[in-house]
Amino acid sequence: MRSSRRESLILRNPHLVEIGSQKNLSNAFAKLYDLVTSFMRKFPNPITLFSGFAFLCFASHTAAEIKETHKIIEEWIEVETLISEEASTWASEQASLSDLLEALEKDTLTLDEKLKISEEEESGAIKQRTELNDRKEKAEKAMQTLFQGLGTIQSRLEDLHPLLPSPLAERLSPFWEKLKTDPENRRMPLRERVETTISLMQSIHIFQRSVLLERQEFTLNDERSREFQVIYFGLGAAYFVNESGTVSGYGIPTSNGWAWTRMDEIAKEVMTGVQMLKNRTMPRFLQLPLPQPSKIQP
Repeated sequence: MRSSRRESLILRNPHLVEIGSQKNLSNAFAKLYDLVTSFMRKFPNPITLFSGFAFLCFASHTAAEIKETHKIIEEWIEVETLISEEASTWASEQASLSDLLEALEKDTLTLDEKLKISEEEESGAIKQRTELNDRKEKAEKAMQTLFQGLGTIQSRLEDLHPLLPSPLAERLSPFWEKLKTDPENRRMPLRERVETTISLMQSIHIFQRSVLLERQEFTLNDERSREFQVIYFGLGAAYFVNESGTVSGYGIPTSNGWAWTRMDEIAKEVMTGVQMLKNRTMPRFLQLPLPQPSKIQP
């Protein structure tokens, strides 16, 4: 039991192995020397001596093999020690690599999630951009159509302008000034153009549906300018009378403006109509001629 412990101790420590081997060699040579000396004393014969020498050579060769064996054992111990150290180092590095791999896998998952979110956001942005482009194209087409429609309406209003009585035309002059530019000229904001056009159309429409009393100055056939009170029945016909009730007549719209015709015999009826519009007399039916306007060429 002690010898096995000693051997294990020697195998674990290379220095002890070397010391043990040197002691064993010394003991072996001492014993060998004693054997040879006693052999020569006992056998002085040369043949016997040669046999002893051969035995000594064999013993020496055996000692060399023992030394070589110890050297191999020492190298094997060094290799095993190196393997143990490398295994320990690799175990430590493997643990670090495992932690690093786990962290990288988590980062990969996080990046995959972020990439998926980015792709979804990009897809949503592309879809939204497409929708906005479609809306923009529709809006541009609608604006183009609206501008064309406004141009058509403005052209028709320009044709209607000579038919407007001068009092109405004067009241609407600010709106006409805004629309005097070319219909294709879009420097005026679209909203302002629409509001201006609608204001003109509303004013003309209200005048067309109403019976209005206006004070107006114009010239008759005698080329004398007078001021008259004029009753307008929309844009279809008008009747005028002076303050004294001696001069009267009617007017109709033409492509060159309103044409006035003198007809003094209707002065009393026209004056009655003026008094009715001023709430100075009771309402009644008026007997007035109904002129038929000629066809107006725009």
